[in-house]
Amino acid sequence: MQQRLLQNISSIAEERYHTFLEIYPHLVNRLSQVQIASYLGITPEFLSRLRNRRSKAQRLKS
Repeated sequence: MQQRLLQNISSIAEERYHTFLEIYPHLVNRLSQVQIASYLGITPEFLSRLRNRRSKAQRLKS
């Protein structure tokens, strides 16, 4: 819990999302966007933007 609090204070939203994906890859498709955004401390709309940026970056790498 301390690690999560420190990360929320010191990390930008994109880093928090990336860490969430690394730690909980099995939950990404099981939780709603609202639940994930709430856990990360961001709005669902901003999470949607992060997901779009990430998918575009992955497509460019391919």
